[in-house]
Amino acid sequence: MVLAVFAATFAITAVWAHADAAPSRSSVPAPRWIVVSGSVPGLVEAGLPQSILDQANNPSTLLLVQHVYTNSYLPNGTPTFNYRSTVDLTRALRTGQVPDSMPWLMLDLEASSLTPEGEQRDPIGALRGALAVAHRHSKQLIFAPAVDLMNVLEPGLSGDALYKAFIDRLVTPGAAIADGFEIQSQRTEATEYATSFVKAAVQAAYAVHPPGAPVLAGVSTNPNGRQVSADDMVTVYNAAKTAGATGYWLNIPGGGAECPNCGEPQYDVAVEFLEKISSNPGPPTETGFPTVFPTETGLPTETGLPTAIPTGRPLS
Repeated sequence: MVLAVFAATFAITAVWAHADAAPSRSSVPAPRWIVVSGSVPGLVEAGLPQSILDQANNPSTLLLVQHVYTNSYLPNGTPTFNYRSTVDLTRALRTGQVPDSMPWLMLDLEASSLTPEGEQRDPIGALRGALAVAHRHSKQLIFAPAVDLMNVLEPGLSGDALYKAFIDRLVTPGAAIADGFEIQSQRTEATEYATSFVKAAVQAAYAVHPPGAPVLAGVSTNPNGRQVSADDMVTVYNAAKTAGATGYWLNIPGGGAECPNCGEPQYDVAVEFLEKISSNPGPPTETGFPTVFPTETGLPTETGLPTAIPTGRPLS
């Protein structure tokens, strides 16, 4: 596999200077889980154990929301806005739509109508602009570019060539400047790239990432509407953890305009996944990064707990 040796060959790229410094990381809880806040009731109804809820109930769980509210199941989670364009993020910050109490924002650029064509053609330029605005407003930004951006940047790629190009064009330059980086590895679940891509991407991010910046990986109960098992999710989770990932984005998509093939949210698969990773600490890391990352609240990441998901749009 070509991907198996990618991380060892990445040269460290220059870090672009920001017009405004990012807020101090020591004052902001590092994200360990990301989940749509509106999905939490479905997880509870599907039988999520109270012990897992209790462990996730802390500021290191980012709850994706469309408006700020207190999640009754995870009241100590951190409400977080996820933007599909720098234009929307900039407008929200400049018009006072983002509360001072929200430390993290996400920029999730994709090859869709929700991301302007110019940002699809130059996602790193869009990231630089978003970072400058976010830092002026004392926010930290997690960059979560979709792999489908390669359909715009280098159309026609597939397999190893696709994932190598994504790492070269988006992971390496993006992780070098972002406050946090999330790898949308869920698309590889139940495929031959389930372990190789996320390992190479996490290691590439660490090769250039600012010290202490989080690197997260995505898992999904039904990526792009494909049926996968909890074990398929665990495979990607363990590969990311072995490579040194510090957190995870648990996606539980449902049918809608953004994912017409997703069908009903698979909460039972999510619960089974969380129970499996909570009962099994998983493999040690290969990079020397700790497998348990203490937080200001004392929650270790090896529990595999989800963070809340934002209400509204389904994510995959």
